[in-house]
Amino acid sequence: MSLHRLALRLAAVEALCPAASEEAGPYPTLAGRLVYDSRQVPIDQLVPDKPRPILLVYTEEDKGTPWGSGRHRPEETIVTLVVEALIAARGTVVIDLPDGGTGTVGVADVGPTDPEHEALLDVLEAQVRYALDRRSMAPSAELYRRIAMEVRAIESVPLRDAEKTTRLAFRTISFTVQVRATEWPAPGAEPTLPEPLRTVAEALPVGSYGRDICDRVAGLVPAPPGLVPLEAIDIFAGIGRMPTAEDHDVRAHVTGAT
Repeated sequence: MSLHRLALRLAAVEALCPAASEEAGPYPTLAGRLVYDSRQVPIDQLVPDKPRPILLVYTEEDKGTPWGSGRHRPEETIVTLVVEALIAARGTVVIDLPDGGTGTVGVADVGPTDPEHEALLDVLEAQVRYALDRRSMAPSAELYRRIAMEVRAIESVPLRDAEKTTRLAFRTISFTVQVRATEWPAPGAEPTLPEPLRTVAEALPVGSYGRDICDRVAGLVPAPPGLVPLEAIDIFAGIGRMPTAEDHDVRAHVTGAT
């Protein structure tokens, strides 16, 4: 499990829409409370013919380079955090029904951009960048700064329609972020969430969306294994070569070690 991705995503959602401000504000961005974790735009939050700024938060690529002779834990972990910014309104599309007829369903409609929408997207992106910039010290991003150690790169790409001819009121902002890698509890420790997700869970208020996610995950993660009694220690040393149990210059054997 790469629970550091979940920790980063929940911390970013909290930075862009703090749980304490979710209902009444103040909000860090023009999107207000319309900030969502890994989901499509909920059309019940939109008004027909009244476009609204919306933010969708995802985590995508996750890369780590192992270090040391054991080649086990990564020396650093890099995650791509994606924030999709769009101006959307409620619309409808016509679909074919099983009986051969047609019907309409509600959808979130992202139309062609124009000078007003483009300006809104520019402001919205600037607010996202400000909230997720460690140097800005945005109050809502205190938890995010504890999870995101460093931002290596930022890329912002506009979206076009299927024919690539019309630019839509939609941008994808990708942050390449170094994060704290998942750290499981030591053997014999009390069962708990691994870090840094534990830090996120403890910081979010009870009853909030992010805290509910953490509480559900806590019931799924494996408990730390128990400690195995240590019966003996063998130490082998070689002069100018790698020692083995059969080929060594010095050996120390301690029995009954605990």
